[in-house]
Amino acid sequence: MELRGWAGAFAVLGVLAGCGGDGDSDRPDARVDEAAVKKVLEEALDALFDGDGARACSLYTSSYRRKLVEENQADRSDVAPRGDSCEEQVKNYEPILKRFVPGRDVKVIRVSVRGDNATAVSVFNTTRGKSRVKESLVRRDGEWKINDDQEQAEGAPPTGPGGVDAPGTP
Repeated sequence: MELRGWAGAFAVLGVLAGCGGDGDSDRPDARVDEAAVKKVLEEALDALFDGDGARACSLYTSSYRRKLVEENQADRSDVAPRGDSCEEQVKNYEPILKRFVPGRDVKVIRVSVRGDNATAVSVFNTTRGKSRVKESLVRRDGEWKINDDQEQAEGAPPTGPGGVDAPGTP
């Protein structure tokens, strides 16, 4: 069974557990950027758990919204949210998220900001085992937006963006 395109939904759980920066995090502007990235992830998490599609999708780039919708429409598994828009899919994703990620036991391993690009790496537990997610963000017009994600089973090589295997599946 696969969780297509929604690895980022799980990655945003990581902001609740704190964050370790890397590289230039001693610079004041780097710490400000890291805090801004964490804030976007936290807002997205809250919106996903609330089923608030308008709020969640406003935090995604337009290309990421399109990718999520297309991947979920192509996925016929019981873990793909249905809908013709990002907003509708987020609303329908809420019960799926709560089923597979009942808690928020997440540890952020790293946040890295380089100019207008950022990544956040988290590990967390799902009902299918431990998972690791790398979320990519970009700054557009001064605002951070979620742009892509990658998920992998703990200890496994990355599978690439979208169409990722669910944690704990062979």
